[in-house]
Amino acid sequence: MNDSVPNMYVWEMLLDSNRTNAYIKYIKENAKDKVIVDCGAGSGFFTWLSLKYGATKVYSLEINQQHYYSLKSRFRNNDNIEVLNVDIFNDALPKGDIYIHEIFGHCAFGEGLIFFLDNCQKQQIHNIYPNNLRLISCNLDNMQQTLVTDFDDDLNDDVKEYFQLNNKKINPNGYLYNTDYIMGKRQLVFDSNIFDLLDFGLDFDKSLIYTYFEAGFDDEYYSSFVKKQNSWEIKKQITHPYVVYPAYAKSILNRKLKTL
Repeated sequence: MNDSVPNMYVWEMLLDSNRTNAYIKYIKENAKDKVIVDCGAGSGFFTWLSLKYGATKVYSLEINQQHYYSLKSRFRNNDNIEVLNVDIFNDALPKGDIYIHEIFGHCAFGEGLIFFLDNCQKQQIHNIYPNNLRLISCNLDNMQQTLVTDFDDDLNDDVKEYFQLNNKKINPNGYLYNTDYIMGKRQLVFDSNIFDLLDFGLDFDKSLIYTYFEAGFDDEYYSSFVKKQNSWEIKKQITHPYVVYPAYAKSILNRKLKTL
């Protein structure tokens, strides 16, 4: 979960423009005059971005102690940002108009997404973004994956500004990948509001080796399977975790219910 994310990786992920630009677009178009809750703030980029584009208040939630104290220091002079050491999987969340999250692993469930959704649902919080999800299983041929060493992407100006403000060097540091592949048979497994994952009604074809996700801000999606400068390794996006993880998550949630 979030507590295991390396300190620097939260910065390298911002260089995945396919992913980051989707969040930038949504925040630019929707943050004005809103209270934003940044769930798993990491570097604090979405917190800063929300305030830049007109949010009246931003709650920056982070469980990782190192990130939390970095965020406290980074935003110490801004009264409109409140940094909280919060476990988004179990703790009460502050009230807001929009809850921003990015807790997708190579398996979309792998960083605790199911537990986050369950915690939100118990608190009657449904205005979380991305709010839609697709899961697609497939087979691949001729896959070739290489580390990005010469970063040549045309980064969004907001990303460049945030790196500059924090004296960070723009460098992928071995966390971005270029991948070439030919996609064979594919199957759409899930295409719905993200809270529908809690129904645990997924049926995967185990003969399809890979499963990737597309996360949507309403009807605008970004994919974990892009070929250029991707922060998710395509070769690690396999179907098996999707088959076993829901049963594990369901058992944990049932156990928590029994202790209430």
